[in-house]
Amino acid sequence: MSAATIIPFTKPQTTSQEAKSMYSDRFKQGYVMSSRLYRNEVRPFLSDAAHNVYERLEEWINGQLKETDHVSHRQIQGGKLKGSNKLGSATVSNGIKELVWFGVITVTEKNNKIGNKYEINEISLAHYFEEFSASVIKALRISNESASISEALLKVKQSASVSDTEKPFSASVSDASIDSFLDIREEEEESAQEKFTAQENRQLNFIEYHPTDRTPISLKELFKKYPAQVDFIDQAKASFPDHSPEQIFAELKKLAQWSLSAANHMPQKWMSIWLNWMKKTPTAAELEKSAKRKSASTEKPQKQNQSRFGKYLKPQQGIRDV
Repeated sequence: MSAATIIPFTKPQTTSQEAKSMYSDRFKQGYVMSSRLYRNEVRPFLSDAAHNVYERLEEWINGQLKETDHVSHRQIQGGKLKGSNKLGSATVSNGIKELVWFGVITVTEKNNKIGNKYEINEISLAHYFEEFSASVIKALRISNESASISEALLKVKQSASVSDTEKPFSASVSDASIDSFLDIREEEEESAQEKFTAQENRQLNFIEYHPTDRTPISLKELFKKYPAQVDFIDQAKASFPDHSPEQIFAELKKLAQWSLSAANHMPQKWMSIWLNWMKKTPTAAELEKSAKRKSASTEKPQKQNQSRFGKYLKPQQGIRDV
């Protein structure tokens, strides 16, 4: 029996450009490189909002074979296809803020036109949660007193022992000042413009504000859940155009102070309270006019008593004995 002949086949060589196009085709079909470290030691500690934002950034950056890339707020939201799910503007804003705070992503460049430039970092969060409880780390993140988790935990270590960190920090979070209460970052302001549009001031116009959210909440928590500061200010400017921006912000600070002792309300109710509050607030021009009126009334000389014949009444002279 004769031996079979072997027919050699040459392996085709693919150029880098061809490989890139091949990967692009795979990317379009749904194949995206994903980090095993992220799935095992980062994802379990993130909120759903942060995870959803990370997945969108992963598609736009890793999926395009890039280390960094500009991604706009609307690109992260998604929802291009009809009927597809779309992330809420507040969800994107909160997710980005959480990812940056944990160090999972870095904003390498800010650009309002084409979107910020993001970089995905290969890190682990497991060691943080081994050293501190999840409740402490969550309180540190919500307090917004530190730019990152490493900075926040360093302050805790310097101020107290690990066993005593939870109580003092929970107190500092609850005793936040009104100014920090009203502190809104640039990303939140941009997202607020996309999420909530101030409705024009016309007769019988019903102003809606997250009407499907029926959960009673404090105004302080509302400002954390939604970019309510920008929303309230924009709506006040539309409904009360005669009030100056400075006066609107000053009234919002008064409302914030008042709300600390008020009951919880649904977001729609808080918007109604705010609009009624502004409705009762006089404009700067009205205050100035009222002040001038009071000043004129105090400076105006008092009229002498007159008779009905127009002559001044003179005091009667005493009767003289004859």
